[in-house]
Amino acid sequence: MSVNTRSQRLAQKAYACIDGRTLKKEYSTFARKFPALVHACGLAQAVAFAVAKKETDYLADLAAVLTAGGHQNVPNPDALAALTRTVPVSGYLRLTRDTLDAAVWLKRYVEAVNTDEPDNTKVEENPHA
Repeated sequence: MSVNTRSQRLAQKAYACIDGRTLKKEYSTFARKFPALVHACGLAQAVAFAVAKKETDYLADLAAVLTAGGHQNVPNPDALAALTRTVPVSGYLRLTRDTLDAAVWLKRYVEAVNTDEPDNTKVEENPHA
């Protein structure tokens, strides 16, 4: 019997959320940008932005991954949004760190699944070489 690390549990749940699903372009775009949004604006504002943009599928997946990672108090997007506004500072910092971990796993799998979208990170060959 093997014991999974927290990171493995996050990865497994994120994969389960993405695997076999036809992803909408809006979901894929939001999943790619959400970690940077958390860094730039903070977790509470990033989640509020997601709620305002009606990114309910993404927030539901994020809540599911967080739950798998040990946050039993965020079973759905509404609970996640409420928690970001009410948790004490020390809890907010931990929730932010854990949410970034979960969001990065979702982003990785979205990028792995969406091979038809162009990858903007590729370096073009030097035509003068």
